[in-house]
This record gives sequence, structure tokens and C-alpha cells, in this order.
Amino acid sequence: MYNFSMIDPNSIEQLKLRIDIADIIGHYIPLKRVGHNCTCLCPFHDDKNPSMSISSDKGLFHCFSCGAGGDAIKFVMDYEKLSYPEAVEKIASISNFALNYIKTQNDIKKPDKKILDIVNAYYRSLIFQNKFALNYLYDRGLNDAMIEKFEIGFAPDSNSTIRLLQNEEIDQNDALDVGIIKQNQNGLYASFISRVTFPIRNHAGNLVGFGGRTLAKDNPAKYVNSPQSKIFDKSTLLYGYDKAKTSIYEKKQMIIVEGYMDVIMLHKAGFTNAVAVLGTALTQKHIPLIKRGDIKVILSFDGDNAGINAAIKSSVLLVQNGIEGSVVIIENGEDPADMVKERKIDRLKELFDNGMELGQFYIKMISKKYDITSPIQKQKAYDEISEFLRSLPKIMAMSYEGVVSEVLNLDNFRLNYRYAKKESKPEIKFKNKDYLELSILKSAMSFSNLKRILVELCEKSYFRVHKKEYGAVVYGAKNEEDEGVLRELDFDESVEIYKNEDTFLQAIKMLKIKYYEGMLEAMKNANIENKLEKIEKINSKIMKLKGLK
Repeated sequence: MYNFSMIDPNSIEQLKLRIDIADIIGHYIPLKRVGHNCTCLCPFHDDKNPSMSISSDKGLFHCFSCGAGGDAIKFVMDYEKLSYPEAVEKIASISNFALNYIKTQNDIKKPDKKILDIVNAYYRSLIFQNKFALNYLYDRGLNDAMIEKFEIGFAPDSNSTIRLLQNEEIDQNDALDVGIIKQNQNGLYASFISRVTFPIRNHAGNLVGFGGRTLAKDNPAKYVNSPQSKIFDKSTLLYGYDKAKTSIYEKKQMIIVEGYMDVIMLHKAGFTNAVAVLGTALTQKHIPLIKRGDIKVILSFDGDNAGINAAIKSSVLLVQNGIEGSVVIIENGEDPADMVKERKIDRLKELFDNGMELGQFYIKMISKKYDITSPIQKQKAYDEISEFLRSLPKIMAMSYEGVVSEVLNLDNFRLNYRYAKKESKPEIKFKNKDYLELSILKSAMSFSNLKRILVELCEKSYFRVHKKEYGAVVYGAKNEEDEGVLRELDFDESVEIYKNEDTFLQAIKMLKIKYYEGMLEAMKNANIENKLEKIEKINSKIMKLKGLK
């Protein structure tokens, strides 16, 4: 198991002192310097105008639209989808910093990554010894270079894998945890037996599992993946992404296909931006990975029922998440791997360049489900398509009206937008700013002596506008929302900081006067008992604060 205590905490603190957060974030996305800070498009939501601010002085980033923020380690964790220690190691690598590690009892246990690497190396060593498996790969059009590049291996009989684990002193529970072996009533057995193996890496390049292709003609399970585990979730993974991501961001395009062989052969043919799903279709969990860059997606699935259904599900998911792209369905039982093998690369390029736009494809596929010569069937098609359009922002939905008119044989189709999805607008924090309240809170956040004065002299009720900010400053951040509130206050350069106690005390006096004056105003039209007596008491407090009594 990976143990965070293996990294010396002092080493992490030294790393934090060494790095500039702007350099780390700038390693991933372009930054623009504005005054003391840098700004950029936020990678954690669909950002059209730069809403993320990075402060090298504070060592923090904050998005003023979606609220994402934290230090450099938090950025790398969220951007790369890494654990804390993995993010620390990534930053150390970027910064050319040597981390120190502490020996612990857990060092006798091999990390998950190490277990998988050992098994992968073993399987790879067997591929060139197994002529049957090797000939299968050659017959599919692969060469030795592609076999090496994609680390293709061969899993032998179950006993051989079990013996490897024993020889490497790998605990069977750890091997079960990472999906190398399984267990049934008869005992332990290897997850991959007599299969060509395809290592599966996550977006950060870490080995998380395998895919396996049987060579037996009578085995109904042609392909299998590692079982679901703490490190392997096929609904988040795209095969080949670790090798394709540089090309994807250079070309601003991602080709998504169905199988491992499709990816490998497309890379061989120069389509180095190709990746594959590990199931039948994309899922919502894939979306953050796809939305990392402003890229277009080409879905290229087989022309059988499974492929078309996967394209339908994937296309609607992409459109609803604001991702541009197209669909290419390869007919006549061919797939991209076959076409590359048969040297139909120009034809493939033509297909990829002329795919059908995602939303248009979805609408046309829905219409094909129904017999639109029947009024009842036509109405059903209309209802299903309308439901899809209402799930989109209005402008997007309107752009498909011509397609609907064409496929349903309707003149001038217009959607009723009464229930259409509203355009989402980012929440504007501090919408009603009270600069006096914010200055007091920011000063208390900046200086411990002023915070003590705040706690001693001020009640939460004095802060009519910024009660949430008061709670976060006085009691500390209890959750991510509180952390965002504090970061936003810290980044807001329009809020003054009082640097000495006299000025701070004067500000608190003004806050109290403002609070009591507000109470007086509220009492004017209120029907309460002893109204005059209460007004007199409040007036007395105001005069005392003003030094008039």
C-alpha cells in the first residue's frame, strides 16, 4: 500500500518554500501577469474569461467563478487527479527537487504501483517467448516497436502468476486489492490467464490495471479488464490517454474509439491523439478529463448495434456538457485497426474530417427509432427530441431546429422554450459588499492580535452582510466553502487592511454604531412593547460610542 508517511514531512515543507505556485500552474496552463498576481482560464469549469487568480506571495490560487482554490499541491491534485503524496512527487519532479523518505514498517509492503509494475514486467517478458500470441499481434498489423511502446505482454497460466507473487513476497491481500488475482470457493487464481495483456494507465501515467484478450476461439469473454478496485475504475479511464495527451492538446482534438487495437494501430498510422473507452460508452466521470482543454472530440465506433448505441449515449453526454465534436460510424464491419492494417489511412482521415456533428447525429438516430410516417410515432419522436433540446442552453437548442425540421418533415420547427435549461451563471461572491465589515475581517485574518480583539469585542450579529465570513475568520474553515470564502477575502485587493490596533478599534466602533443605527431604523415602523424605552437605550449606546456621553 502507498504510505504518505514515507515522504519526510520536513522535505515537503522545504519543497513548499522552494516552489513558486505560478511556475507550477504555468507548467500546465498559460498565465497572464496582472500586477502582483497572475490570471488564467480556470481549468475546473467551462471558463470563457480568466477568472482564476494566482498569488505567488500568498502561495495560493483561487477561482472567483467556481470557488476552486488552494495551494500548489491542491492544484496538482485536482488537475492531475492525484493523491496528496503523488502530487507532492509530481511537483518535486517539475521543480527538480529531491524528496527525502522515511523508512517505516510499511516499507516491507510493496506499493500498489510496484505490484502492478512487477506483474507488467513479467507479462512483457513472456510476449516474445509465446509465438502464438506474437503471431496474433503481427497478424493484426502490429510490429515490435508498437508492442514495446504499448508494453503489450502475455499472461500465462494462473499458477505462474501466483508463483511470481510468492517469489516477490507480495502479500495476497495486496494483490487482491489491485486486481491481479481473484478468489472464489476454490481459492486464489490469476485475473488474467492465457491472455495478451494491455497495461492500462491513468491520466498521470500510473499503471492501474490491465486489459486482456483471449486467444481461444471458444472463450465467449474475448476481452476482460481488471476488476473494479480502489485504483481501477473503468468509468474514469481512457486507454492510451497517457501516450496521447500531448498530441491531444497540440491538435485540440481527441479521437475516441472502442478498443485497444484501434488505439495502437491509429497511433502507428500517425493518429497519436487516439484513446479508447474501457466499456461500451463514455460516462459522466470521463467528462472532467475531456474538458481539460478546449478540444473537439471525434467518436469513432463500430457500425454494429453496440457501437451505434455507444455513439448515441456518448454524443448526447458530450453535447449536454458543452463539448464540440462529431461522430464517425465505420460501416461494413470494419474498425479503425482493420483500416490501418489494410492501408486505408487516407480514407480514415477523410472519415475523421467529415463526421456528423454530435447533436445532429443524436437527433437523426432518435428519429430512426420511429416510423415518422405514422402520426403517433412521429409525435413520440418529436417528444423525445424536444426533451433532449430542452436539456441544452437555449442558443444551442435553437441551432438544431433546422435539423429537427428536416428529419421529422416539419415546416419551421420551433421549440417551446418555457422549460428550457437556463444558462448557468457563476455565483458572484460578496455581491453586496460592506467594505467596513470586510476590512475588519481581513485585518483579523492577517494579524493574530487583531483577531483576539475581534473575538473579544464583536458579536456575529454586528456583521449584517458578512456573517459567513465572520464565522470562517473567527472559527476557522470547517469545509471547502469556508476555505473559498477566506481565499476570496485574501485575494480581494479592494479591501483595506488595518495594520495597527488603534485604527482597528476605531473601525470596530464604527461597525457597532452602524449596527445600532440599523436597529433604530428597524424599530421606527415596528410594533413592539416598550418601544420608546428601547429606542432610548439604543440611542444611549450610540452616543456613548461617539463619545458624546
